[in-house]
Amino acid sequence: MGDEEEEDSEDGDEAETSDEDEPMAEDKKAAEDGEASEGDEDEDEDEDEAVLLDDAESVDDDAVPQQKLEIDNQVALERIRQTIQLDPSLPWTETLALTYPEKIEVDVDDDLNRELAFYKQALHSAQAAQKLAAKHNFPFTRPSDYFAEMVKSDAHMERIRQRLLNESAGIKKSEEKRKEREGKKFGKQVQIEKQKEREKSKKDMDERLKNLKRKRKDMLDNTQGNDEDFDVAVEDAISDRPSKRNKGPEGKARIPRQARDKKYGFGGAGRRSKQNTKDSTDNFGPGAGRGKKGKGGDGGKGGKRQRPGKSRRMAARSKS
Repeated sequence: MGDEEEEDSEDGDEAETSDEDEPMAEDKKAAEDGEASEGDEDEDEDEDEAVLLDDAESVDDDAVPQQKLEIDNQVALERIRQTIQLDPSLPWTETLALTYPEKIEVDVDDDLNRELAFYKQALHSAQAAQKLAAKHNFPFTRPSDYFAEMVKSDAHMERIRQRLLNESAGIKKSEEKRKEREGKKFGKQVQIEKQKEREKSKKDMDERLKNLKRKRKDMLDNTQGNDEDFDVAVEDAISDRPSKRNKGPEGKARIPRQARDKKYGFGGAGRRSKQNTKDSTDNFGPGAGRGKKGKGGDGGKGGKRQRPGKSRRMAARSKS
């Protein structure tokens, strides 16, 4: 019995010691985690303070600059190139590898010349590959019935196409609206100019008519001129034509009507020359009207015998 009690006590001591060891282990682990976190914070602070020399000008003077380390191990690069190099004994149709014969020496900061060198290299490789493909009877161009699935889906490309069409339609619509606005503006200007021109022509016509009326009044006061001259002058003024009635062939003023009649004689009856008079109405002689010498007479020029009327024909038939 005594031995069993001693064993039980020993087991209890071991359990107590194990229970005491667990919190100690947890404290140790927490301490290690705290040290690790403090170490991470110190590293973060060091990284924040470490700045590249290129950016040192734009930061505070208290920051610690750090120079970027560049590694250019030519020996390692050459060794790796030899490791991945293709077997030169393989045919070209198996590797499709081409080497640019010229050495490219272009400034890396010169974007234009660098891109041009890339373009020349790609063009030379494409031309050389076409010749080698023809030499080995290797297909170079894509067949007409070849179908390659695009990276983008058809629905995506359709959305892009529709967006481009909408943008094009919007640009066209805005251009049409701009032209319409310019046309309205230009049409309004033309309308204003035409209105001004009409007002000016109306004002000029009124001025010419006033001048003609003033001249007409002077002519009536001097008892010279007639209505015909005034009517022609008014027509010339309305039609904006220069008056030529009182001008000669060379632009000289004509002599008055009375002086012309006195110098050259009277030119004829003029108006109403074919109107009947009292003498012509009372004249029933053979030469008057439709006699033998008239137009419609039997003896007239080109005259034709008229057919007698119906009553005369009936009377002639009854007599016979």
